[in-house]
Parts: sequence; C-alpha cells; structure tokens
Amino acid sequence: MKLENYHLKGKKLIKEIDINNDLIIRKSDAIVKSRYKLNPLALKFVTCLIAGLKRSDDINQIYIFKIKDFKELTGLKRKDLYAAVEIALDELLKKPLHIPTENGFIKANWIADAEYIENQGLVEFTISRKLRPFLLEAKEKFLKYKLENILPLRSSYSIRMYELLKDWFETFNRYGKNTEKIVKLDELREILEIPDKYRFSDIKRQILNKALEDLRKYTDIIFSYEEIKTGRKVTHLKFKIQLNPKKINLEDSEDYIDKYFKNIKSFILFLRKKYSGNKKFFGCGASEDGKGIYWYGLDEKGYLYANYNGNIVDFDFIESEEKYRKFYKLAKYSEMYRELLKSGVNLIELKKENETLFNELIKEFSEILNNN
Repeated sequence: MKLENYHLKGKKLIKEIDINNDLIIRKSDAIVKSRYKLNPLALKFVTCLIAGLKRSDDINQIYIFKIKDFKELTGLKRKDLYAAVEIALDELLKKPLHIPTENGFIKANWIADAEYIENQGLVEFTISRKLRPFLLEAKEKFLKYKLENILPLRSSYSIRMYELLKDWFETFNRYGKNTEKIVKLDELREILEIPDKYRFSDIKRQILNKALEDLRKYTDIIFSYEEIKTGRKVTHLKFKIQLNPKKINLEDSEDYIDKYFKNIKSFILFLRKKYSGNKKFFGCGASEDGKGIYWYGLDEKGYLYANYNGNIVDFDFIESEEKYRKFYKLAKYSEMYRELLKSGVNLIELKKENETLFNELIKEFSEILNNN
C-alpha cells in the first residue's frame, strides 16, 4: 500500500482515494446486473470511488476523496460543482441498488454515510456493509474496465449499457473476436429501470441509438443490435459486440502479439503475461499410462505447474524448459493454437464447452509432434 495515501484523523486511519484515467474499475456481476438508476454525475462519482477500494481495506475503513481531482478528471467546468456533488451524494444515499439473491434480494445504498469538509474540498465516506462483498470480496466473476471509458459519457443509460455489454463481451468472448447476446427487452427495462411510459421507439431513440453512438466514439467496445419480434411486438434484442478498432491498445494489436511467437524466450514472456496466476490452462498432455491428462498453467510467480487428476505437479528448470519448447513448437506450427492462446483460452474449459474444437486441436498437436 502507498503510505502517502493514508492519514490519521484522531485515532482513525483515513485512506485517500487517488484517481486517474488508468485506474481499473472492478464490479461484480451482481452489481452490473442489479437494478438501479443514478444521474450521470452520481454514477461517475461512485465509479471513481469504487476504483480506489481494495480487498485489503479494513471493514470499517474511512475514505476521503478530493473534489478537485474529480473536477479535473471529468473536465467539469460548471461553477456549481460542489452543489452538484451534494446532489450526487444525495442520490448515492437515497437510491439503493436492488440486487437479486438466491433467497430473495438485497437493497443497499452505495455508501453508508458521507461528510463534506468545505475548507479542504474533501468528501469523507464509508461504504455500505451489505455492499462490501460485491465490491471487495472476489467470490464471483468481476467485470474490469478502465475508468477512462465511462468518464466522457453524458448519459447514465450509456454508462450502464457500456457495463452490461462489456460484461457480456468478457464473459462469452473466449474463442473469437465477436460476441452475440440475446436479452429479453423486459429484462433490459428492469435492469436499467426504464420508465413504463417509454415505448420501444423511445428506448430505441433515447437509449440504444444514443449508447451505440457514445460507445463507438469514446469506449473500447462497439455494438450493433437487432430487434426480435414475437408476433408484431419486439420482445428480445440481439446484441453483437466487438472491440472498438479505434481504441485497441497497442499491446493488444495483432503485430504486437505476433512478435511473441518468433522465439522461445518471447513465447514464454507471452505466456507469463497472459496466464500467470489466473488458473487458466494453456497446454495439456496425456500421462504415460493414458489414465489422465496433465493441464499446464502458470502460478502467480510465473512458474510452470500442472494439474493432474486434481493434484498439483511442479517442475524443475530443466523439465519446465522441455515443456515450454513443446508448446512453443505447437504454437509455431498450429495457427489454431496461436489464435486460441491470443484469446486467453483455458483449454480445460474448451474441452467442456466445445469438445469438437478441442479434439481438432489435439489431432493437430499429434500431427505436429509426429511430423516436425
């Protein structure tokens, strides 16, 4: 932790949230898909707050937030910024989230309390205890994205649409570059809390088409949608989502990635960047007795290990080099394997979800190892 971000207030330790465009926002699926509606400023404000939270924070941690930093980050120029922040805090304290659970639902405010310290330009706050697990405790899948993607968006609907589409893209984009998702119109109405008075023509004009334009202009994903009708009524929407070619980071480009397959050292570096500590398996191989499969991954330190029938197998330097050379050879001669690695494939999931593709890959592996 950065000690300069902590301050004493009496006997209490206060943590200052330091925000910037590159901060990673981390929201659980439950929050992304929960029901709530905030104005754009309140939604950006709470997103900035979330960016500064850490799992290591004490359950009673008090946070402070500089209004000046928020103004500079968002580019707000209005003279009534502090009044606007007060309105945003009112929304965060008065408009709870509705989070469905297995046994019912949870209603929780984004923050438990807030204090504005005028002479210092600070907001001091604590987060809701009920909301804490969804923000800090990694017990389920989390959506991650850079803060810079939502700051230019002026519509709260566009911000919510970005998070939903980004979540669907990250969830289903395991083996390809594009993602399709069909959602019930009523479900979208509920999640976004769209007023009942909005007809589909209103939703299309004021929400969908506006989000389509905003995301293409400002964020790292773009989308299109198709109307699906039951009879004469639109009941479902089919979204097609892909990376925004104008916003792709250099490190995600094809040229940048391909250079990692030119030699064994670069290949190992690529694997460590893509697979260290995420419990995904980039390689596999049958045991000598044919009674099991070794699934190869990298631990948090980047060391090679294998999962064999639920047991973890570690390798020394020489054994690791041998395995790396084998998988580099496969990546060098198999375009299919290279593409799967680029997408961050988890081979054990591939086997479960697309056994046909997995079997084709294993067949190609066998041909390469026998003929090269």
